[in-house]
Amino acid sequence: MPGFFNAHCHLELGFLRGAIPPSTPFVEWLGQIARRKRAARPEDAQSAIAAGLFELRESGTQALLDIDSMRIAPDLIRAVEMPCLSFTEIIAFDPAEAVARLNETVAWQNAQPALAAGQGFGLSPHAPYTTTPELLATAAQAAREAGQWLCIHAAETPEETEMLLHGRGALHDFLNDFGSLPQGWKHPGMRPVEYLAASGVLGPHTLLAHLNEVTDEEIALLAKTQTRAVVCPGTHVYFGRGAFPLKRLLDAGVATYLGTDSLASNESLSMMREIDLACELEPALEPRRVAALADAQRARDFGLTP
Repeated sequence: MPGFFNAHCHLELGFLRGAIPPSTPFVEWLGQIARRKRAARPEDAQSAIAAGLFELRESGTQALLDIDSMRIAPDLIRAVEMPCLSFTEIIAFDPAEAVARLNETVAWQNAQPALAAGQGFGLSPHAPYTTTPELLATAAQAAREAGQWLCIHAAETPEETEMLLHGRGALHDFLNDFGSLPQGWKHPGMRPVEYLAASGVLGPHTLLAHLNEVTDEEIALLAKTQTRAVVCPGTHVYFGRGAFPLKRLLDAGVATYLGTDSLASNESLSMMREIDLACELEPALEPRRVAALADAQRARDFGLTP
């Protein structure tokens, strides 16, 4: 079996496998995720992470980039012999909280026992719609100082673009009703990738996840800044989304990888399945070219040695 690199995963959400039906509208799905995570028992997430790591290894994954918001995964990742970067997720809607939230995250990472050889931490300001320019800028600076990578979910849905560009829509209303948006919140009036560029986070040590809603001009900007991209075919199919961005990213010269995303929006952690789905979504691409995007050796781009 060939060795694979999974460049985007949320192991901690494995306890939600099969819990939310496919094609559930994104904002409704997001609400269910938020409520179920709040109610989750730590032991359920821990068991799911352990099972996910076993599934990854059994299906040939040899290196991993994982997003950690519950701060449970690193202890379990530390115990396995798998090269991995654990990206600690940060959310701060209020500019007044941005620096404190970032500092608390860095302090937490520094207080953790050392990860195993070939493993490390990264920072993940969650997404343009859950962060502020202050958080993005300070996270980018902290990552540079620590020699870490940034991973940010970006341009994932039309609802995200509508919220940032026009300050309205289903995602805006959900976050406002959920009590997340601070009083007086103002939309930046920019598309997600444009917003990230203005916040100073694009660059060769930044990885953007999903990018379903990018324009050709934004893709050119990613290529110019050497920003990296990861796309998730299984999640794309789960939500029944439109055009897949993979071929446009590759044709523009953007360094692009494949990931499974979470089992809350995918039925499997198999990278072979992701390759097959990517080939179905982009039939104009040669299968060998698609398979190379998930080759274990590509983990070396992130300093990981499978």
